[in-house]
Formats: sequence, structure tokens, C-alpha cells
Amino acid sequence: MENSPQLIVLGVLLLASSLFGGCFSSLQEQGHSRIPWPSELHPEFFLPNGNITTDQNSIITYYSTHTWLPRSGSVNYYGVEATLDVYGFDLEHGQASAATIWIVNRGDGDPSSLSAIQLGWHIFPWLYKDSRTHFYTAWMSGGASGKGCMNMNCHGFHKSSSSIAPGHVISPVSHVGDKISNITLRIFKANYSGDWHIHFGPSGDSKPVGYFPKSLIPGLIDNPVEISFGGYVAHRKPRLSPPLGSGYVAYNENSASFSDLKLIDQDGNDYTIDKDLPYTTDMKGCYNPSIIDSAQFFYGGPGCID
Repeated sequence: MENSPQLIVLGVLLLASSLFGGCFSSLQEQGHSRIPWPSELHPEFFLPNGNITTDQNSIITYYSTHTWLPRSGSVNYYGVEATLDVYGFDLEHGQASAATIWIVNRGDGDPSSLSAIQLGWHIFPWLYKDSRTHFYTAWMSGGASGKGCMNMNCHGFHKSSSSIAPGHVISPVSHVGDKISNITLRIFKANYSGDWHIHFGPSGDSKPVGYFPKSLIPGLIDNPVEISFGGYVAHRKPRLSPPLGSGYVAYNENSASFSDLKLIDQDGNDYTIDKDLPYTTDMKGCYNPSIIDSAQFFYGGPGCID
């Protein structure tokens, strides 16, 4: 296992786009990457308002993911399908919790060449003015000096469904010790067009929602991508670190899971993930995931002490 603070900030950056008029630009980069993750970006961009130039250290983030990395000379994948347990928590402004899939290309390693797509479920009171669980998408093109957008907050995602859109409230959600509610997410690059299509629905029954046109994110055109899945949380001091997943650690019988994990090749063929993949956590390791076994892993925790 290797630890890095890089991945969570990609999520923070994409989420934060909605807080600054729908899209973002000219975000400053800092830090360096010790594993193949996007370079760290200032966490103050998670703030919805206030003095973001001096308050950056008040945002604390934690994450837990598994990752497939492209390799020279082997089959590359351009999509993933997974079934996610969905939970709800009573969070406050200054807290967020998410279960997420990432599609990332780091370009030449410079922040200006970073490109990414996110999809998953999250609880984000800053954005929605509620503490309900929402299906969400986000995109980023051009890294620290580029553009990005959350859900339908600016031009980007092309919705094709008449019944669901990014930002949709997911109901019902799971309750520990009771019935588990889950969703299936699928994202893949269509070979005939190069567009990135997203499907969403109840467990095992995902339907098309829409797509990101390939022209929207040039850095993902004809380039290999990293594919990650897991969760992250963030909080603004003095709020406490919120729960991740179900609120139970990975090896507890009540922990949340990603299951039926499949990678998708350039021709749209599915490949079940039947072996473990490298995992990454924040430096504290509060939310270490389980290994992947039979296309499933567990993750989560009650919170982290800063």
C-alpha cells in the first residue's frame, strides 16, 4: 500500500466547481505526486464562501480507493461498472461524504493537462441545501488552469433520460441492520463516437442517463485512463469528520461495499475484476478498504480524528 493526499482533492475540486457559479478556472496547484494521482490542489476550493485565501487549512479530507492503472503492452480499459450500497446521514454545512468512481488522465504530469470524470452518490449540504443522498456527475478538463462542472450546473453533460438527471435524490437508502439499498453505475467510452456514456439505476438494472461528448474533455481523447473506485469525506473545522460508506469500518459485517466490479474495454466488453487491485488511502489511513475478492470490496468508517 502507498499513501497519498492527491486523489481526494480531485473530488474536492470537482465538487467545488458548483460553488463558484457552476464552473471553475485558474485554480492554483501545489504539492507533488508520489503515486500516479493528480497533483494536490488547494483544499480551500471546497469552501462555498468566506476568506478562501487564508482559511485553506480549515478543510480536512480523507479517502479510500482501489485503482486500476494502465500498463504498456497490456489491454487498456475505458470504463467500469459497479454496484454501490447507498447510505444516508444527517450532515451539516461543512461536511460531505461520497462514494465515487473516477476516470482520470494526467496528461504529461503538469496540472494544466489533468482531465477527469466523476460519478457516484454523495451527501453535500453546501451544494444542495439538504442532507439527502444524491446521484452526481462531474467533469474537469485542463486541470488547475482549466474548466469543470458539477451535475447540470453548466454546459457539459448531455442528458438523454427523461426520468433522471445528475443531482437526482436517491431514495430509499440503506439502514444498518435492515434492508440494503444499492445502485448500479456504468461509465464507458463509446468506440463509435468517443463520447463517455453514463448509466444509472437500481442494482443490476442501470439505464442510460446521458453522456459527456469527447470534445468536452480533450485530454481523454485517445489516451489511456486510470480507473478508481472508493469513497471520500471532507469537513470544515470545527465540524467533525463525517461517516464514510455505512459508518462502519471495512471488515465489519455492517460495512458498505462496491460489488459486481467490471472493467470495460474499448469495444464495450466487460471483464469481471477477479483479483485484488492496489489501494490508496490518506496519510492517516482511517478508512482502509478491504481487499477485492470475487469482484467486491468493503470500505468505510465512523469518522477520523484530525
